[in-house]
Amino acid sequence: MRRRAARCAGGTAVAGVLLVLLTGCVPSLNTPDAPDAPDARDDAADSALASEVLGTWAGQAEGDAAPELTFVDDGTFSGTDGCNRLAGRWEADDAEIEFDDVAITQMACGNFTSWLDRLDTASVSGNTLTVFDDPGAEIGTLTRS
Repeated sequence: MRRRAARCAGGTAVAGVLLVLLTGCVPSLNTPDAPDAPDARDDAADSALASEVLGTWAGQAEGDAAPELTFVDDGTFSGTDGCNRLAGRWEADDAEIEFDDVAITQMACGNFTSWLDRLDTASVSGNTLTVFDDPGAEIGTLTRS
């Protein structure tokens, strides 16, 4: 019984030393030495194009559902391709909107043709948002709601 208690006490001491050593390796977020992680999308709505894109854009319905994207001035967007939900981040310069960190659900939707799952960039002309895939091919359009 004594040996077991001594082993446990020794193991606890070693674990405590390791915890102290490991804690010293992690920078504190409250210290001046810890750099703030800048979010490149903080200024998503600072360009002229960005202010034009804010709000909701919808496409033509395929069956009972229509594709839709909603842009928020904090640099996030959400929407649906008519079946699956998607969300991510966006940023605009004076020429185009760029999408990043896009997440989309993967529900089976029968004979549904999805295209918003391939979005990469977009442009605005009047009340039309044209969406392009990664190679730069137009994959669809939405209109301001």
